[in-house]
Amino acid sequence: MSSPAGPGPRPRAGPSGSVHYPRALSAAGFAPHETGRLPREWAARYRSDAASPGVIYTATSYAAPIAWVRQAGQVVIPDEGYSATTSRHQNFCRAWLS
Repeated sequence: MSSPAGPGPRPRAGPSGSVHYPRALSAAGFAPHETGRLPREWAARYRSDAASPGVIYTATSYAAPIAWVRQAGQVVIPDEGYSATTSRHQNFCRAWLS
């Protein structure tokens, strides 16, 4: 089953049985725990950065952290290839966070 807009992320059942569609691009002022399709090496670095010195901002695309800002202000954008949509999100992050 795909989203009503066509192929894309699969919906998830919410706690009340409602259907939840993951957001394509979102941001948080903290480090969400989920790493989505982030490759293992980058997921380990993301978790390490979240633990110390801390992550103060995270941009995610379909639940994968595609950019984050460490406590000291260093921007991290993994050099990984994804879908056309996520690649566009990465380019937004490069422009906004540089």
